[in-house]
Amino acid sequence: MKNIETELQSSEFGEVSFRFPATHTQQAFWYLDRLERGNPAWNIAVRFELKGNLDPHRLEAAINVVVNRHESLRTTFDLNNGEPVQAVHDSAIIPLPVDDISSLPEQHRDVIEEELTIAEGEQRFDLAVGPLIRARLLKLEEARHTLLITVHHIIADGWSIGILSDEITTCYQNTESLHELPLQFADYAIWHRDYVESETAGSINYWRQQLAELPLCEITPDLPRSTVKANNGYILSTLLPEQLITSISKIALDNQTTLYVAILSALKLLIARYNGQQDICIGTQFAGRNRTEFERIIGVFVNTAILRTELSPRMTFTQLLTAVSHTFEGALQHAEVPYANVIASLHSKFDRSRHTGYSINFIYQRDFVQPREFDGITMTPLPSKSPGAIYDLNFFMVRRASGWRLSCEYDSQLYLPTTITTILDQLQSILSQVIENPCRLLNEFCFDRQ
Repeated sequence: MKNIETELQSSEFGEVSFRFPATHTQQAFWYLDRLERGNPAWNIAVRFELKGNLDPHRLEAAINVVVNRHESLRTTFDLNNGEPVQAVHDSAIIPLPVDDISSLPEQHRDVIEEELTIAEGEQRFDLAVGPLIRARLLKLEEARHTLLITVHHIIADGWSIGILSDEITTCYQNTESLHELPLQFADYAIWHRDYVESETAGSINYWRQQLAELPLCEITPDLPRSTVKANNGYILSTLLPEQLITSISKIALDNQTTLYVAILSALKLLIARYNGQQDICIGTQFAGRNRTEFERIIGVFVNTAILRTELSPRMTFTQLLTAVSHTFEGALQHAEVPYANVIASLHSKFDRSRHTGYSINFIYQRDFVQPREFDGITMTPLPSKSPGAIYDLNFFMVRRASGWRLSCEYDSQLYLPTTITTILDQLQSILSQVIENPCRLLNEFCFDRQ
């Protein structure tokens, strides 16, 4: 393996142009980073396959156009009176190192590609020094590369990765083809802080009532839990049959709800059968981009909410759908309250073995990163490698070109891969039983613990 020289040998930042307060979500990430500096669990690590006659120098230039277009990508974090603030630099450049592994035998090359991908995703960021984005290119063949991009979650979210990939491919073709952004993340941050301070008192009361005496909700781990959360993560996934998705979507529609609520309801049933509880709490994330002017800004807009539902064995699945839908709609109406503010209002004791205060999360999202063709090159997103598990179990549904993929990122210091495979199979089995009879009582679902 050899490293190819690039025009840029190291990252460089210009002077700090201005500072402004971190958002509530960024404050939460900053304080979590204080618990373990550079914790890679807060990295967003993505990768793309690039096929075609790629010019690495043009790609490097395109990446840096986008970095300088978005203030969030040239932001670091300082302290002011004990509070984290964002420091926006007037310019930034990041290198694109190229690792040429094309001469290796194919089997060995695949192993090295995997190792480099994992190592890149797990490399730590320093929030005070930056940059909080980096890129790396792996040359696999003359006309096939893998592009690795890693961003700290404090400056970006999943939606942002879609913007980033779109703009990189656009700038690769023409670095002057993008219109100037009318707003930057600082505009959102200032607006949102004012909104939270003036408009969310009623929503705080809603969350206090909704999450009062919140129980611990988990699937018992296979292995002992450490007193301080480790960050070893792994992802297992399965492609759901198209007919299953079509049938579940129709049942959801017939019950005036969505596919998201239907999958979440099945997951809640599965967890209840594992832990024997009826009060089931699962975290989720809302995009937080409720205004069109924020849709093309790279930044961390996402917010967390806990969805709590009381199950009864004599409840039918359609009744469960109604209950979960009601919970979701209530959460959506009060989704502007930062999760950190909600937790603070509950006066709950912080459990350092659970960064977020809960164990199980569920994400359902559109595929932000689409395959792209540009300048004779095809760019295709590849499945991610986990840089670290934030939750004990993080289930996510994402629509890919091949169909709907159900995945679980899990803490590999708590669960064995065989357990996760079984859980994913059981969840699919529950959905199949729902299709057979949506009015089946919850205690009549077949549940093989294997």
